[in-house]
Amino acid sequence: MKKILAVLVFTLVAACLVAPKFIAPKHQEKIVELISNINKAPGYTANIESTNSVWFGSENKVLVTFDATQFDPTIQDGAIEAEITIDTHYGPLLFSSQGLFGLYKTDIRFAGDNLRDYVDWDEDQPFYELSVLGGFTDNFKIADTIPEFTNPADTVQFSGYAGQGQMSDQGFIYQGNLNQMDVVDGYTPIKAEGFSISIELNADLASIMQGGFYDSTTDLSLEKLNVGGDTEFSGLNIEATSSLDQETQLGNIQVAYLIKNAMIGTFTASDLSFVTELTKLSNKFFMDYKKFSDDVLAESPTSDTSSDALFAFMQNNIGELLAAKPEFNITDFSGTFPKGSFNATLTSKLADIETPTIDELLIPEFWLYNAVVTANIEADEPLIRDFAEQFIASKMRAPVTAPEVKQQALMIINSFVQQGLIQLDDDKYKSEITIEDGQGKIYDSAFPLM
Repeated sequence: MKKILAVLVFTLVAACLVAPKFIAPKHQEKIVELISNINKAPGYTANIESTNSVWFGSENKVLVTFDATQFDPTIQDGAIEAEITIDTHYGPLLFSSQGLFGLYKTDIRFAGDNLRDYVDWDEDQPFYELSVLGGFTDNFKIADTIPEFTNPADTVQFSGYAGQGQMSDQGFIYQGNLNQMDVVDGYTPIKAEGFSISIELNADLASIMQGGFYDSTTDLSLEKLNVGGDTEFSGLNIEATSSLDQETQLGNIQVAYLIKNAMIGTFTASDLSFVTELTKLSNKFFMDYKKFSDDVLAESPTSDTSSDALFAFMQNNIGELLAAKPEFNITDFSGTFPKGSFNATLTSKLADIETPTIDELLIPEFWLYNAVVTANIEADEPLIRDFAEQFIASKMRAPVTAPEVKQQALMIINSFVQQGLIQLDDDKYKSEITIEDGQGKIYDSAFPLM
């Protein structure tokens, strides 16, 4: 028994000693691939300044530069540099808070020493750190942090950020949180509380890198935001989702902006919602564009010819994008006020026309004559009356409760009803607007757009 145990111990020790030698070259290849991907991004360059390798790990110093003049030539001193340290320990035995075993544990640190003239934080911590624990397959776990900091004048206070996530063959998930950030400089103090970000991508890494569509959800939320002494928002959310119909290979994108409660001075509102969507988007077009742009940027990442090539691709493939007749829709625009609620929707698409050029799509008049739009609006009668009274009172410079204000507001509303622009149905005012062939119509009342 003792002999068997000794053999097992020897085998384990040998594996821990030999395995790093096999892991090291493959990991260094990944570092080089990462640098190559950064260099493909417009405006970015990255170079490995130094590499220090030992048996159980390695350290790479990488200089990343962003040149803003590529996007705006008028910017002076547009180059921003950041030195990043990539520190790796090789497995299979790892002492990490994310796990004990794995191929490697990599810490990517931005020390941020050049920021210390403007921001104060713990001298023993980098300004940003990302830890990656690689598994024995392509799976990995990540954790990133930004420390608590303030500025020398103590007018900015940041409570610190922490996030964690993991990538598997099922997809990628990530969750990050920030407790509080205060800005008290100037006349308008700002206080944000309870920020969180949640990401769920239901696709493997290879599918994500292809640039096409897949099921995903990204949610940004803020529990409370105070601006000055009389403005407060609570329950703020931005939620972006995407999906792919496997049968039609058409993708959809939806973005929702939500506010649970809003108070600006004496104005209050709740359940504010604005939800937009782009539908029937060709998955093939976006995958082809990603591959083409990667190839072009790899060949001439800083050349003006890359922009010309990408523009030519768009022109040559715009038919693929428009073939399924993509739509832009507002699926929900609504809110509640003390006097009542409102809601509105909108659908829009291009009419049946020949494939336009990119230049035509950039002309506003093209959309006026070739877009097919339908909008529906509904609001409680007391809310419309209140808005009209507020408007008349501001124009007449009179109290909103003045009899003449209420009389004028009622006259305006009744005139809209008589013209057929709005209808009163079950204590709700409604209107339907359509646009087609360069003509607008509100119910049966037509009017030219230009």
